[in-house]
Amino acid sequence: METIEQNQLTKTYTYLEYKNLITTLAEQKSCTGEPTIERIEATHLNAQRMKRIDKQCVLNPELVNVLNEINEPITWLLITESWCGDGAQCIPVIAKMAEQNSNINLQLILRDENLTIMDKFLTNGARAVPKLIFIQDNQVKGQWGARPKRIQEMVAEYKKNNPNASHEEFVTALHLWYAKDKTQSIQIEFTELLKQF
Repeated sequence: METIEQNQLTKTYTYLEYKNLITTLAEQKSCTGEPTIERIEATHLNAQRMKRIDKQCVLNPELVNVLNEINEPITWLLITESWCGDGAQCIPVIAKMAEQNSNINLQLILRDENLTIMDKFLTNGARAVPKLIFIQDNQVKGQWGARPKRIQEMVAEYKKNNPNASHEEFVTALHLWYAKDKTQSIQIEFTELLKQF
């Protein structure tokens, strides 16, 4: 079984620290990692998305019950980057889940500063983020990411039906699905996932 020691991590962020970082980067017209025009624009949009989801997201009662049943300390290590659109949609929901139970220690790290860890948790060979790793006593108990399965199915269908779509068209479609979904897919998925622990 995979192990992750705290000293393997570079800087970790609480959710509040991460959110403040994204807001500051958006104001400075910057981003985490390698700066490109696309990533800087995405960071600016993500700051707005996270703010909106923070205000609007309400956890389902069944999910809250499952979260409240966690009776041993566990670390939720979340790998992301400021420009990650899926991260902006999912991280506020994950943070709200973690707030439900003091046994959950949510730590965020940046992908490109932690490639040795990222490369242990690839998605179909790619460094896809966000990636959430569940760690107890330095042992990896499970993982989730990089997006809810239902959204991923829509992505696969869209790419199959629109092989010539531009990246911008794909991103627009992706965020439209997230908006219509109203965080339900990720909540349902986590309700089932957390029952396995």
